[in-house]
Amino acid sequence: MNWNWYTRPEEIVHVDNHYEEAYTYWLEQLTTAKVTKIIVERDYMYGSLTLDYEQLEREPQKIGHYFVTRDFLWTIGFDELYCETVAAKQYDSPIEAFYDLLSEKMDYYFHGIDEYEERLMMTQREMSGQVPPEFMNEIFGLRSEIERWSDTVVPYRELLMAGREAFLDIDLDELNAYRLATYRVDRLLTLIEHYQADVIALTDLASTLSNFRGNEIMKALTVFTALTTPVVAFGAIWGMNFKAMPELKWPLGYLFAWMMIMLFTGLVYAWLKRKNWIGSLLQFPNQVHNQKRLEKQRKKRKQ
Repeated sequence: MNWNWYTRPEEIVHVDNHYEEAYTYWLEQLTTAKVTKIIVERDYMYGSLTLDYEQLEREPQKIGHYFVTRDFLWTIGFDELYCETVAAKQYDSPIEAFYDLLSEKMDYYFHGIDEYEERLMMTQREMSGQVPPEFMNEIFGLRSEIERWSDTVVPYRELLMAGREAFLDIDLDELNAYRLATYRVDRLLTLIEHYQADVIALTDLASTLSNFRGNEIMKALTVFTALTTPVVAFGAIWGMNFKAMPELKWPLGYLFAWMMIMLFTGLVYAWLKRKNWIGSLLQFPNQVHNQKRLEKQRKKRKQ
């Protein structure tokens, strides 16, 4: 290779005056940068990149630092195995080597995406009309995880665009490593967007089922309250402590009270039934009449 690749911060490097100010700032931010940072200048770019998805949930995150020019490439924090794999290919420019390094890292991400897909598919199969309490937590966990995947991969796409901005006179599409990195970023983001849509659909379905279940419970309580209203009303009337209450002295007053209670309870039930407020929430009165008509037609055909 006609260019140099440095991978250790303690290495002494003679830097051209063109890069000196940016290089000094880059060295200072090696110990402070904890998030993705991309800085683009004419003929070079540098910054930091969150490398491992698994460490996004806990500190410290694994951060990789890079400084890419036409003359040299400096990467700190990237896995040595990936660096050795790329170095063995003997690229003609540090730009191509850098994008191949990103491609190798993205290839590793596909394994994590596949594991996520398996958990998502399993969750979809387990969802069979019921939403146990822990199921919502699982869905929210999947949603949080796919968002973290998106936050991990999007900076790679930004680096692809930053390369075009930094090296304007180079047609990066002619570099195989750049094209490979572009294809892998597109694949990853396509999968992520698809799984995001699946998780949103799961969330909406779980929310709908939960709301429907809650409405069914409220409907049952409302019907129960309506049916017990006659008992409560007549009990309140005949439970008053007035002296002049002729019903209390009737020989058949007790039987009369029960008959009134049963009569009005039956009237309330018949009224609720007629309004179809006792059946399913998803079944409207016209649907009930249509079903009865279809049943009669079927009986006639059988006869």
